[in-house]
Amino acid sequence: MKIHSGRIALALLLAALLMAGCATPQDKQAQADRDAFCAVLDTDKDGKITKEEFMAKTNDKAKGLEVFEKCDTGKKGYLTYDEIWTQRTMLPRELIITTPPLVRPVR
Repeated sequence: MKIHSGRIALALLLAALLMAGCATPQDKQAQADRDAFCAVLDTDKDGKITKEEFMAKTNDKAKGLEVFEKCDTGKKGYLTYDEIWTQRTMLPRELIITTPPLVRPVR
């Protein structure tokens, strides 16, 4: 019984590892879109979008500050790429200056 349990556990572990390494093209595209969007805001490329970096890219400072504070749920003073990406629907299109296109044209 112990041998079968060990084999089953090993098989499940191997299956999980294989699935984790199988990112679909859509997953890779979503990651690329997230990184491109955040790279515009993260000017020093440290993986964090500080309040100063965010505010420098906004054209409405009052609205920008409001949005930044809503996105910074942990009140750390910076946003991670995942935080800003998951909250991107809160960002009015006209708020962010020089945002790259997030949808690629269909060819």
